[in-house]
Amino acid sequence: MRRPLVLDARALQPGFKQHLQRGIGRYARNLLTALLDLVDQDQLTLIVRRDLPDPGLAPKARRWPMGYAPAWLPAGRKVVGHHLLARRALAPLWGQGRVVHFLSHVDAPFRIGPGALLTCHDLIFQRLPALYTAGQSRLAFRLKRWLETRALFQAARIIAVSRCTAEDLRALYGIAPERIAVIPEAADPGLAPVADPAARAAALARHGLEPGAPFFFYLGGLDPRKGLSILLEALLSWEEAPPPLLAVAGPLQEDQHFPAFQREIERRGLGERVRLLGFVAEADLPALFSAATAFVFPSLYEGFGLPPLEAMACGAPVIAARAAAVPEVVGQAGILVPPGDPAALAAAMAEVLRRPELAAELRAQGLKRAAQFSWRRAAERTHALYEEVAAEL
Repeated sequence: MRRPLVLDARALQPGFKQHLQRGIGRYARNLLTALLDLVDQDQLTLIVRRDLPDPGLAPKARRWPMGYAPAWLPAGRKVVGHHLLARRALAPLWGQGRVVHFLSHVDAPFRIGPGALLTCHDLIFQRLPALYTAGQSRLAFRLKRWLETRALFQAARIIAVSRCTAEDLRALYGIAPERIAVIPEAADPGLAPVADPAARAAALARHGLEPGAPFFFYLGGLDPRKGLSILLEALLSWEEAPPPLLAVAGPLQEDQHFPAFQREIERRGLGERVRLLGFVAEADLPALFSAATAFVFPSLYEGFGLPPLEAMACGAPVIAARAAAVPEVVGQAGILVPPGDPAALAAAMAEVLRRPELAAELRAQGLKRAAQFSWRRAAERTHALYEEVAAEL
């Protein structure tokens, strides 16, 4: 692509929201890496925040620095300030044949110019607002959501990461289907099964887990919609004592819901059965996935569902809630249970633990399923959208 291309790379900067530790950061890193095989860096500009470390990708690409609203501003003013600063900083980019891609619609300013694309990962705040309004100003929440969605109506194209998200865009905002392209994500290319027992044992030991002992694994956030309370209830309803060990990984210390989750574990008397691993280095994740009895994902809503896909890519049996986009990702390669049903979740976990032949079949099917998703294909389809939008300018 010889036309000028602008990509919002702020999701790759440590300290920009929590994107780098969450799915948006993984999407940004893997998509941008794959796109570098298809675009010329001398035609590429990366939007960055001037006060944060460089994203570290595409060193030859031009950087377009942006300011930011001071943290001490009241919530409502900070939200408005962010959008006004972004609008002013990006104004010179519009026109001149440039295609501009915001890798998350929540990061786009409320007013965008021609040639803009947005990726919509989910509309969780619109689907389950009650889970996110506690502890904050209702006015600030509504204002933030309103500003975040203005760009959806102006974008030349919207990339939805799943059919579920595409349907939400149509149902909630009446976005015309021809403006939406469904381009699924994929597992990180570096994720693969770890067959070496010594490598597995070393990774487990680094995180306080006993090699060879059964454990269930969860990786992700602690938001209420992630269903961790359901998972704790499933452990409590376990018919055989003691219940199995649950290892929980993710940027727990930075998660605002971590204190409440800790209290819930203690209140339910599960302190000995839940191991809080916290952040797990990328190098250790494949071994933990591979060694787990199963990866458990009870989320009530996902715009895509990257953790189950990454688990399958490493050969972990997957047990997940049949909710939102998760069935699109897992397909027939995992066990899907009704969302919000701890008894069904516990039964599925017990069955995988009790039947090694079922676990082996799920591992094999999961590997095949994960291979159907590709960042190369995602980049090629995204690049084709850039060409379409450029031709309309």
